[in-house]
Amino acid sequence: MGLPLHAYIRRKIKDGADALLKFFFPMHLCHDPIPTESIHRILVIRLNYRIGNILFTTPLLRALEQRFPHATIDVLMGAAYPSSLIQGLPNVEKVFDFPRKLLKHPLQAYRYIRQLRTTHYDLILNPNSGSASDRGATWLAKGTYKLGFETATNWSPLTHAIEAPDGETHEALKALKLMQAFGNHSNDFPQRMDIALSAQERFNANVELKKRLALQGVTLEDGGIMIGIFRDARFEKKIETLWWSAWYEAMRTLHPNALFIDILSPEVTQPLNETVCTLNESNLRKLGGLLSQMDLFVCGDTGPMHLATASMVPTVALFKSSAPILYGTLGKQNLSLVIANRPPEEIATLVTTHLKRVVH
Repeated sequence: MGLPLHAYIRRKIKDGADALLKFFFPMHLCHDPIPTESIHRILVIRLNYRIGNILFTTPLLRALEQRFPHATIDVLMGAAYPSSLIQGLPNVEKVFDFPRKLLKHPLQAYRYIRQLRTTHYDLILNPNSGSASDRGATWLAKGTYKLGFETATNWSPLTHAIEAPDGETHEALKALKLMQAFGNHSNDFPQRMDIALSAQERFNANVELKKRLALQGVTLEDGGIMIGIFRDARFEKKIETLWWSAWYEAMRTLHPNALFIDILSPEVTQPLNETVCTLNESNLRKLGGLLSQMDLFVCGDTGPMHLATASMVPTVALFKSSAPILYGTLGKQNLSLVIANRPPEEIATLVTTHLKRVVH
């Protein structure tokens, strides 16, 4: 089935605008490595409003921290609410958000852009060449070196560009290829997402979780395991409540002493049933800390799945429509399963097998 007419027209307009802008603003690229000794202040641009896409920047941010340990990193992102996820990274100094409402208020947008241009960066990175917003921000920001991917539609005035990764590369790892611009072609950089929860944050989360469970009349038995579940997801990625109920009953049979915690959301406000505990936390970094105290987290293809893996809790992601190779879990302690037409009981058995591998 082809695109709807309005989507087809919008794509053609975008393609035409990209071609026109690339004609007027051609890239003049240098293919020599960027001199690393001159990099002290870095700006990473990712104007996106989804949790997962913001977390996808963390492998790049940790790689930059490793490559430039004395540099400070600013991040320009879309929504403000995920900013806490990366503010805890050691080298991140400032996180700027660009609210969508600014697009409706040109004067405020102009003031915002002027503020952005007050800082001159040694290095500006655009890890997503497919975003017109990111290309525009890269164009407007002031920097000595501007680094991104070389594509047919990229009209940003880059000084250095790397060949775009292939279509089989995980979305969180694509940006790591930009590190080749500094003369490093190895894969020594962490191949996972990480929000760098501190020991103090984990301790506070442990205390807070016990307190919240106690208010529900629950304490974790010695030797018991704690399994978090999150049932919400966007559009076709969402798994039906009946499926979750059948899976939960199968898991209870396999793990009668396990404590199940249902993570609620603005769209899923009621617990799966009366036997599960519930948890609700709007601060994403605090939620990551709470998740880090669990033995396993099970969910669909959604932002909290990436938050869980970035918080280092073993995670099983259940995929209904999207591709795990691009959006799945990263790391040996995590697992991505395509549920397709597989019965919930079969998935419960596979989750149990994985749980035995990661919980000692």
